[in-house]
Amino acid sequence: MARPLAAKAVAVGVAAVLAATGLGATPAAAATATVTDATFVWGLSGYAQVGVFGPWNLKDATGNATLLQGSVSGGSQTQYAVAPVPATSMPVSSPQKTPNAVKFTAGTGTVDPATGAGQLSFTGSYTVNAYPAQFNAPNEVYKNPVVTVAANGSGSVSVEFSLGAGVDVSGNPTPAQDFGRLTLLTYDAGSLSGLTANGFRVAPDYQGVQVDVTGGTAQTRTCESGTGWWGSWSPQFVNTVPASIRPHFYSTGCGGNQDYKAPLPFDIGYTATADPEPSATEQDVRVTVPAVVEPGEFVWTIDGTNGLVNLGTATAAGDHYLATGSINPVRVTDTRAGAPTWSVSAQVSDFTAGATSFDGKYLGWAPKATENTGGAVAGATVASGFDGGPGLKQPATLGSAALDHASGSVLLGADLTLKVPASVGSGTYDATLTLTALS
Repeated sequence: MARPLAAKAVAVGVAAVLAATGLGATPAAAATATVTDATFVWGLSGYAQVGVFGPWNLKDATGNATLLQGSVSGGSQTQYAVAPVPATSMPVSSPQKTPNAVKFTAGTGTVDPATGAGQLSFTGSYTVNAYPAQFNAPNEVYKNPVVTVAANGSGSVSVEFSLGAGVDVSGNPTPAQDFGRLTLLTYDAGSLSGLTANGFRVAPDYQGVQVDVTGGTAQTRTCESGTGWWGSWSPQFVNTVPASIRPHFYSTGCGGNQDYKAPLPFDIGYTATADPEPSATEQDVRVTVPAVVEPGEFVWTIDGTNGLVNLGTATAAGDHYLATGSINPVRVTDTRAGAPTWSVSAQVSDFTAGATSFDGKYLGWAPKATENTGGAVAGATVASGFDGGPGLKQPATLGSAALDHASGSVLLGADLTLKVPASVGSGTYDATLTLTALS
């Protein structure tokens, strides 16, 4: 018994954000705009609109996901429409029916309005089941999609995918399974169309995509009937999900419902204001005048433009979630007579998201010293407390210089690693990293 698209809502989807005193993220490129109102609308596949027992059951939307019921199921949604076969995998009907779809709102990320390039993250989930309730087929749930697009129109969509408990094709009970984040869709250069200042449409890959199935029916790669289409969704997704689900996502024959298996296009919308075009008659001029360092002074400053180090959205990694990033570097200049010792250390608070929190010990780092003319040394690596130890919950040295060090400066940086248990609740967490200089 094959089953459709879906993915169980993973209990944790930490979007870890580190708010570090005096530390900032690198500004986005000039052509990139930050968006906070993105939308992602998708009708899964043509197969999902007809199925074997009728349209797949699209249900249980959570978070920022909502369901759009098309005329294939007696609904009247008008927000998402696609042309029928052969333009897409949508079955032909008369009058032409509209598909069922899912819509995510309040997506965040960056987009280049000129090309559509960027990355958008969405929160929420929806559940799909291709079979009537009496079959007790496991529910499949997709959660927290992330859409990436390159300037040439290529990219991918990933989701957190899991399977609920149920009964397999032989009637045997099956437990719930969590498969983590998987690449669900891919698309090649030129897949983006309809680009405007407010969005675009993407046609995912399928035709001609080969997948070597590990168990189950081999992929059909030659078709002369129907449309002649054969292909596959993302091979990673197809080969990770259970064998009973796989046939919905790659060609196992020709013609008929096989022509409907390709993923339908998806629509991305947003509000983004591109930077103004350069003037034909004027140019801006900018210069940075450094602070004067008089002989005999100890000076330390943080390179950066704001106070936020964004670790982004954590990814599932078995029994924990992982996020990485880097602090904005700290420049230390010491020209004092006698070259006394100095050190810069840091300590992090607990991470909080409203009324929930987790221990700051889960943040670790690997310090580094570059542009070093002052005889400095980087501090020792501090592992995340998830692997044992206090992490950065205890003060740790970022960099230091011994007595009689050379007169000069150093740029101190650190790669951050945040590993939190899978039991941590989802949310956007903040913490404060406090830097202290002793000289």
